[in-house]
Amino acid sequence: MKVMTLRSPAGLDTLRIEERADPGDPTPGTIRVALHGSSLNFHDLGVVTGKMPSADGRVPLSDGAGIVEAVGEGVTEFAAGDHVVSCFFPDWQDGPPVIGDFSRTPGDGIDGFAQAHVVLPATAFTHAPKLYDSVEAATITTAGLTAWRALVVDGGLKAGDTVLLLGTGGVSIWALQIAKAMGAIVAITSSSDAKLDRAKRLGADFTLN
Repeated sequence: MKVMTLRSPAGLDTLRIEERADPGDPTPGTIRVALHGSSLNFHDLGVVTGKMPSADGRVPLSDGAGIVEAVGEGVTEFAAGDHVVSCFFPDWQDGPPVIGDFSRTPGDGIDGFAQAHVVLPATAFTHAPKLYDSVEAATITTAGLTAWRALVVDGGLKAGDTVLLLGTGGVSIWALQIAKAMGAIVAITSSSDAKLDRAKRLGADFTLN
């Protein structure tokens, strides 16, 4: 099975494509997923450049989506053929998250999703939105939920509010779409007129270069 690994010392020039053994059949409480999409985030850049230290041979990418191929004994929330997306904190089931603890975060403390197949605990995934393909779904885990938390959980966004978005990265593009869906007025900045044109097509009310 092909995987991407990060070799020490970390850096973009130490990323490798390697062969590893297939993870095999799922064990009790786990599911086997064929990965069809991943997304890139600032966290991933921090890992591969060594700013966020990780183990030699770590498989990068914290976000992934794909199709369930098989489920282990005791798994009832998923079935073969389900479309799923990864969870950034796979062990967080209730209460507040442990902020800053990435020891169990894919692509950081454990292997991530730059590989063809994984066998992981069922808690490492949730169902993907029905109208999303795997590449689209993979953007939800980090960028989508960061935008949601900033706007809705922390910001208390409501229809008619004005939102200013700095740049056109993944979080800003998610925030643009969420804010417009909730009836907000959105302004967005970029140093690229081409990116601002695309943001306008996504619904931005005002753009600023």
